[in-house]
Amino acid sequence: MKITIIGDGALGCLFSAELSQKNEVILLTHTQEKTDTINQNGLSVTETDHHTDSFHHLHAYASGTYHQQADLVIILVKATQTANALQQNLAVIGPQTLVLTLQNGMGNQDIITRYIPESQLILGTTNHNSVLLDIGKVFHSGIGITSIGSQFVPHSKLEEICAVFLKSGLDCAIVDNIGFLLWKKLFVNIAINAFTFITQTPMGFITHNAEAGFIISAILREAVQVANAEGFDFHADEIISFVRNIADAHPMGYSSMSQDRKNGHLTEIDFINGAVIRLAQKHHLAVPYNELIVHLVHTLEQADRYNEALASKSNY
Repeated sequence: MKITIIGDGALGCLFSAELSQKNEVILLTHTQEKTDTINQNGLSVTETDHHTDSFHHLHAYASGTYHQQADLVIILVKATQTANALQQNLAVIGPQTLVLTLQNGMGNQDIITRYIPESQLILGTTNHNSVLLDIGKVFHSGIGITSIGSQFVPHSKLEEICAVFLKSGLDCAIVDNIGFLLWKKLFVNIAINAFTFITQTPMGFITHNAEAGFIISAILREAVQVANAEGFDFHADEIISFVRNIADAHPMGYSSMSQDRKNGHLTEIDFINGAVIRLAQKHHLAVPYNELIVHLVHTLEQADRYNEALASKSNY
């Protein structure tokens, strides 16, 4: 299968590497520097046992410079970049191309369907965790299942996509109620991503610190109330245990948002805890903990830039 992956972050590189074993993979990168480095050196994936594999059977192109249509396009850019990434790369999406989003947060579906019909869109979540060590170099810190689903794409097509993942060693499942799984992924993100951004700690911290546990529980209880107002039937205590188990399973893993802060990038907070706030407003629900988290993350983003500017001035 010809697969184009939009996004050169940790997961974009991980999936490009693994899928390139059995497929023709094109990776669309953010800069020409990344394109040249990956084409010269390939991709490398280091597992938790410290074994590293190198992958050279793929090609990288700078976003907007590749124009051949793919069988499958996987979107793995940040939610804040979705519209721009699609505008630049519409040439790779033909009338028969399936588009799979494995992005964090809520709202990507609405953005993507401005550019393609729903009949081509597959929604998905993945439980893989990875950290970008350098250009094209990934630490695969957590292995999990990738789940996909669609109300509009035929089941036979979903089976074909799953088979492609499975042949490349990536566990995959088709689910009927993908919205349920998207909410479960959002619960993980609003708790683990936001909190580890603030604390700059690995995931295991939230299960070993009582104060952190209190805040995480409050965030999740608000989100469960909102999800249930949207028509789901989640139980807060079960979701809190679910999120804690995810953190326990990857105690030394770093969330994508904590990596954003380390690398000086803006976050997807408005599509994560911010999505909870927007939906809460729709149902006239109060979510003060999630509101505080969003304001705090944005404050820290600005504070980091302020401190960086001060440090730069002091060097003169």
